[in-house]
Amino acid sequence: MPKLIPQKMANELPKLEQGALVELWEIDLHQISSTRDGDQKGECLRFHNGLTQGGRNLIWKGEEYQAYAIKADGFDLSGQGPSARPTLTVSNLYGIVTALVAEFGQGIGAKVVRRLVYAQYLDAVNFPEGNPKADPIQEAVSFFIIEQLKQLDDTVAVFELASPAETDSARIPLLMITSDVCIWQYRSAQCGYTGPAVADEYDNPTSDRKKDKCSHCLRGCKLRWGNTAILPFGGFPSTTQYGA
Repeated sequence: MPKLIPQKMANELPKLEQGALVELWEIDLHQISSTRDGDQKGECLRFHNGLTQGGRNLIWKGEEYQAYAIKADGFDLSGQGPSARPTLTVSNLYGIVTALVAEFGQGIGAKVVRRLVYAQYLDAVNFPEGNPKADPIQEAVSFFIIEQLKQLDDTVAVFELASPAETDSARIPLLMITSDVCIWQYRSAQCGYTGPAVADEYDNPTSDRKKDKCSHCLRGCKLRWGNTAILPFGGFPSTTQYGA
């Protein structure tokens, strides 16, 4: 949920007739290295599920938000049990998301920002006659981390989100959360792999079943399942991106 709601926005909430509430999304891949070139980092992608009255991309605080099909679910608030794990569904039109997740580790660890803004406070450039009410501080901001890729097909990609606190050197009873080491036993029920021999413990190719061992690294998992598959990796890569 947003950490702070500005006063003008708070004043709008109890009104029977409220202005249109605009939802803006940022997916920040700056901390994610490319699988093709470790020195190359990703970009910050900005999306809005709509256009301005003039049919253009929306501008907020000088930044352009591309019109793109995107939605989120699961923002339920509860004082009991674990925190909500929202899901972010993004259109995979023309395989755009497929290419991104293949190059940037399925997006795991990427920072996601959700901005809620009443349309009346948007930048003046969005309106043909300008906007005297434009106010860049009138936004409610929430932060998340991409925890896993739950679904990827020709139509959509679905990401599970977590709060940054959940990836902050977290521990659970009897199990240390590790970022780059899979804790599953190779070919166990948790691992799920039952295919032919692929590589040895150093990720060197082999067809010898006796030499077939998993490196327990993300690369070893991808060698067996593919770069774009939803991996049963027993580690938590996002903990390396926004840890303590």
